[in-house]
Amino acid sequence: MNRFWVSWSALALLAAASLSGPSSLAAQSGAAKPKTAAKLDAKAAAWTMPRLPDGRPDLHGYWTNLSFTPMERPAKYQGREFLTEQEMQEVYKAGLQVTYEGQSVEGIEGFGELYNPTSVDYDVTTYALSPWQNGIRPNPRSSLIVDPPDGRIPPLTAEAKARASRRGGFSYVEDDHHGGGIVHADVPTDLGLNTTCMPVHAGPPLLPAEYNSNLLIVQSPESLAIEREVGSEVRIIPLDPGPHVSANIHEWHGDSRGHWEGDTLVVETTNFRPEAAYRNSNPKTLKITERFTRIDKDTIEYKFTVDDPTTWTKPWSAIIPMSRVNGPIFEYACSEDNNDAVNIMAGARAFEKKAGEGKPISQK
Repeated sequence: MNRFWVSWSALALLAAASLSGPSSLAAQSGAAKPKTAAKLDAKAAAWTMPRLPDGRPDLHGYWTNLSFTPMERPAKYQGREFLTEQEMQEVYKAGLQVTYEGQSVEGIEGFGELYNPTSVDYDVTTYALSPWQNGIRPNPRSSLIVDPPDGRIPPLTAEAKARASRRGGFSYVEDDHHGGGIVHADVPTDLGLNTTCMPVHAGPPLLPAEYNSNLLIVQSPESLAIEREVGSEVRIIPLDPGPHVSANIHEWHGDSRGHWEGDTLVVETTNFRPEAAYRNSNPKTLKITERFTRIDKDTIEYKFTVDDPTTWTKPWSAIIPMSRVNGPIFEYACSEDNNDAVNIMAGARAFEKKAGEGKPISQK
């Protein structure tokens, strides 16, 4: 498999169990702010916002959204938005240990692979991938989700529960528990967007991968461009009050429109393609709102809100800090899996015949 396969297998371990970076937001009402968060506030207070000639905050540069904070709040931190200094360091060290020692991580949705430090695909130390650690900082938050206050994704609606899941990622492979996999694919499109290298990784929302989690932001008064290292994808966001495109037009990254609210860049995106709708949401009703706020010299606070009344019982929001890193970012070479797709399909059909069916059969 190519580099694309490696990155998204690693995402199973990192994205579901990780994300970090400093934050300046206050603790929950009635809760004491930890010393770490207070120090970050003091650091931000002594810093002056860099601005472009038009007076807008300067967001351009190289950033990473890598971290070890879980998307949803673990039960042991129930009712607590922020961690103590000791807990924060424990989460950070545990994340590094998992990455290097291959320990199992529970609660990873949609992936069956475990990190294997002896594999040439995953050995970040042998194959010079250790620089992905650069820029990761401990995060004082107990979860990325900040709204609802319990740090959990709201329940699905009845309509969403009845909705058929779209194929994506590596869902076409079923672990046979004997070192192999059963392929659930009749045609190439069944292989999913990750395997076929479709351009769906530049957001929204901007979620972390592993060593491909770097970003380049280029800014002008008229637009903002975000290049994501994974996939080498570029997303261009117009900064004007113009309306969204026709509801009949659906784009891989949706149709984004940005505007400034004080020093925060607000981007609203609609018109998603069904294959790229976040978490199997309804592309006709999904709206994702992103907020980019430069909070200190080395940090952009990235907050996204997911609003789809046909999928979740209420909107929900998460914060993923972006930390400054040295550029440039590397080209992400994805071959669209031309050979992989052929070999996967051919292998599946050969397996079926060997199993005694005598002809290709559906495995869906």
